[in-house]
Amino acid sequence: MIDMVLDSPSGVPAVVVAAIGWIYVVTNAARVLTYVPQIVAVWRCNDGARSISLLTWGSWMVSHLAAIAYGALVVHDMFFMTVSAINFSCCTAVTSIAWQRRRRRMRKEAIGPVAGALRPRGE
Repeated sequence: MIDMVLDSPSGVPAVVVAAIGWIYVVTNAARVLTYVPQIVAVWRCNDGARSISLLTWGSWMVSHLAAIAYGALVVHDMFFMTVSAINFSCCTAVTSIAWQRRRRRMRKEAIGPVAGALRPRGE
């Protein structure tokens, strides 16, 4: 109970720091779970994942890479790095799947007119 009263080095009460730590753990655990429906939706997507912004998801990937570097080089916090790496992996999954779906759709659309031109007239 004593250490709950003592201030942290930043001057913030230890109980507040502990609460923020737990909030970080809970919200990031929940966030990992929320990636799953997005990954499934983009995986099932047949329209080239047009509703997925590759710029947005790509920027989130970069921000998670920055967080991993921050965790490794600045705060030396393995837990923080692990959470950031999991978030990076999930963002990478969404971005990669969307990019593949989009590329496949573009290829199919590009081949479509050519394939149609090569068919005999009776078909």
